[in-house]
Amino acid sequence: MKTIQSVILITGLILFAGCKKYLSEEPKKQASIQTVEQLEALVDYAPAFAYVTSLTATYSTDDAEITKELYKNNPSAFTIDNMQYYVNSVSGVVGAAADALWNGEYKKIFTANLILANIDQVTGDEIIRKRVRADAYFIRAYSYWVLANYYCAPYSDANLGSMGLPLKKTVDYTEPLKRATLKETYDFILSDIAEAQKVANDDVDPVRAWRVSKKAIAAFMSRYYLFTGNYDQSLEQAAQALGSINAKLVDYKTLKPGISKSYTSPAATLNYVEQNDWQPAKFLYWPEFYYTRYTYTASQWYLPSTALLNLYDTQNDLRYKSFMIPNGGRRMSVVTPAAFRYTVFSDGKYLPDGPTIAEVLLNKAEALARKGDAAGAMDAVNILRLKRMSTYIPLTASGKDEAIKKVLEERRREMPFAMRWYDIRRFSVNDYPGDNVTVTRDFFNVSIGAVDVNSPKTYTLDAKRLLVPINGVEMDASKGQIQQNTY
Repeated sequence: MKTIQSVILITGLILFAGCKKYLSEEPKKQASIQTVEQLEALVDYAPAFAYVTSLTATYSTDDAEITKELYKNNPSAFTIDNMQYYVNSVSGVVGAAADALWNGEYKKIFTANLILANIDQVTGDEIIRKRVRADAYFIRAYSYWVLANYYCAPYSDANLGSMGLPLKKTVDYTEPLKRATLKETYDFILSDIAEAQKVANDDVDPVRAWRVSKKAIAAFMSRYYLFTGNYDQSLEQAAQALGSINAKLVDYKTLKPGISKSYTSPAATLNYVEQNDWQPAKFLYWPEFYYTRYTYTASQWYLPSTALLNLYDTQNDLRYKSFMIPNGGRRMSVVTPAAFRYTVFSDGKYLPDGPTIAEVLLNKAEALARKGDAAGAMDAVNILRLKRMSTYIPLTASGKDEAIKKVLEERRREMPFAMRWYDIRRFSVNDYPGDNVTVTRDFFNVSIGAVDVNSPKTYTLDAKRLLVPINGVEMDASKGQIQQNTY
């Protein structure tokens, strides 16, 4: 391999070059890229791609709840940016100093474009070249899918002509930033997927699950087609993903106790499972992944709503008993009122976001339920429940409507916060009454710079706000090329 110093320098330039600089300024001279092994070193560096930073996922859905009492007693536990997302403000999000989600995903896209710009010019093994090329296409497709599901209208025939994303396809800083249509955005994602599908690796690599494989693509496409309402294709892709695979469901009965935390004045002990103690060297290898991606929150505090907590069998569901920590607010120095905290990996920082075998089973179950196969839907979802309950209690459904309801409840129990925003968006354009979701906040008036605890206010998530506004810094940097959504 060419000098490791070159690889480190290239990686550093990618990781620390902000999206604003990438989109609007001429790149500085970079280290020479000469071998395909150098490019492979980029895609092998999992931390550059594995994390999706989203305040929307953490605070904006009905999975989250910050009561007036909790905030009034503990205002220092929340930043003003947290509260802008909690009440789904438009002006507050536009006016924030930066948007970590937008920046982070465009950094990944830049990396993918850098690889694709050099992959045919460098020397090295052709097998590695083919794999790295596929990785780059899938990285780019995945990031554009994430961005589209935050900043663009939900996918539907009626919305295909609406604003999509600025499609950066090269490392040329002069490439236009005008937003493509939603149809053009999704067409581009599919074209990248078609290139990624040329990968020779069929199964997930258990020691590098952040590298692309045919199974990973099938798992992602089961999600993609579920979200676009193509249930037959979602089932076909789920079947391909659920064949003989290295990714395996973890039996939560085998989870070991973690390190407990004790507090005084008043006394309290918080008990965790082992995953709470895991750092990247371990949780990046979570065996349920087809493709490693995590939702990340710097606050380390996912606050489960009463509605979310009420969905669990509190005596038998190990997802509740392991991850819903009573009085977990003590970790944030919150004593009164006692507040739950949802924590899975690394002291509450990370939740699985990439395709997992659990998600694919739920995709399959939902597609079957929506097609009227209630028994098949329950069979699929119960494969998951068998691994999640201390005492196995299978779900049953007498018909289509009950099957859809129970599958969606199970989906929410399995993937709170990380997938709820995505699901609320797609439900909003489904022509099925049972999908309607209303997110209401009984809170205080939140202005650009402060929360007025003397001014109660009720907020309702409007369908138009299902499009996250683009940060003003990014708008300014584009010199008028990037247009804002209309609210």
